[in-house]
Amino acid sequence: MEQRLHLLCQGGVIDSEVRDGMLRVLDALDNRWSIPVRNEQGVMALTHMASALMRSKQHIVIQALDEELQREMCEAEIYPQLLLIHRDLLQVSGHQAHPNEEGYLLANLYSLLQAQNPH
Repeated sequence: MEQRLHLLCQGGVIDSEVRDGMLRVLDALDNRWSIPVRNEQGVMALTHMASALMRSKQHIVIQALDEELQREMCEAEIYPQLLLIHRDLLQVSGHQAHPNEEGYLLANLYSLLQAQNPH
């Protein structure tokens, strides 16, 4: 995963500040939250987060997440934990995400949590 972040930086997709923030996010997911991300879904989620933070830093606005998907997450039993982890990861990253990006970031994190605890 670290190599992926370095490649995104070398390729100009993200800058070194976002890369460094994402390395801190990776550490927090591994060590603080014990959420496995060294898998295909985790790579996708972290790649998207890195891109989202870079777009937000560049003031590029994307379309917001579908309201129905957002509602489904908000109604989920794990939503309070999801929001807590999401806010922590943004703080750890040292960057802010545009509100339209946050829905997607929450959706990716929701998928990671669901994969960890399938019911």
